[in-house]
Amino acid sequence: MVAKNTTVRGRRLRGELRRLREERGLSIERVVALSGNAWVGSTVSRWELGERLPRPADLRLLLDVYEVEGEQRDVLLSLAREARQRGWWHVHGDAVPDWFQGFVGLESEASSICSYESEFVPGLLQTADYSRAIHHGAVRSHSDEEIERRVAVRMKRQELLQRPDSPQLWFILNEAVIRRLVGGPEVMRRQLEHLIEVIEPPRVTVQILPYDLGAHPGMDGAFTILGFPAATDTDIVYLEMQTSSLYIEEPEEVERYNVVFNHLRATALGTDRTIGMLHGIIDES
Repeated sequence: MVAKNTTVRGRRLRGELRRLREERGLSIERVVALSGNAWVGSTVSRWELGERLPRPADLRLLLDVYEVEGEQRDVLLSLAREARQRGWWHVHGDAVPDWFQGFVGLESEASSICSYESEFVPGLLQTADYSRAIHHGAVRSHSDEEIERRVAVRMKRQELLQRPDSPQLWFILNEAVIRRLVGGPEVMRRQLEHLIEVIEPPRVTVQILPYDLGAHPGMDGAFTILGFPAATDTDIVYLEMQTSSLYIEEPEEVERYNVVFNHLRATALGTDRTIGMLHGIIDES
């Protein structure tokens, strides 16, 4: 479970709080009793689930209950402070829906992003005009001003690619992604040219999954696997729907998606053939 405003630090904090309680063999009810009934059990549960961050005074009391001192205590208090810091996306208001904020926060701290997309170019690789066309094609109509705000957020997310510590990015695109004429011939041509420009293995890899491959393990739909630099921060699988999103964290389920992605990576066109196909479609337009 991932809370909508989560960061890697917030995720790490809630994991540590649960680990500390379980290591000490304490039930949530017992923790509440040892705190002098400072909270109700559901409050402690929400902290461990990441639905809410403990206030500084509450965290200090909780660490007293767990008898955490010294450097470990300082680290956890620091994690809590950092987790409360607002990310760049908050200034964009409702241009970043509540259900999408968690993903943007995790994406900004990921060390690797592996994504399979079946219908459209992933947001991190879109041109502004292609992004506008995607928004205009949505069922729910937005004003031109709203669309521009959403496009601005998408372009801001792409600054991730220019960071010195940018994550390793690996995208596998169904052939439909590059064949579908989004925004008209000129917009699509520029989008395909942009894909060629950003390919820079091993930092940015793009592969096409051709039609003639037939049935494949990714036919259930698009997904993204986020990896993080610390070994204690396990991978997360992100699935996006029309009005919400789903995060998968159970190791067995995450591993299933890793197996699927590795299979797609092995069967999709290599970089040279992918670039060749993109050039071929551009020449046809």
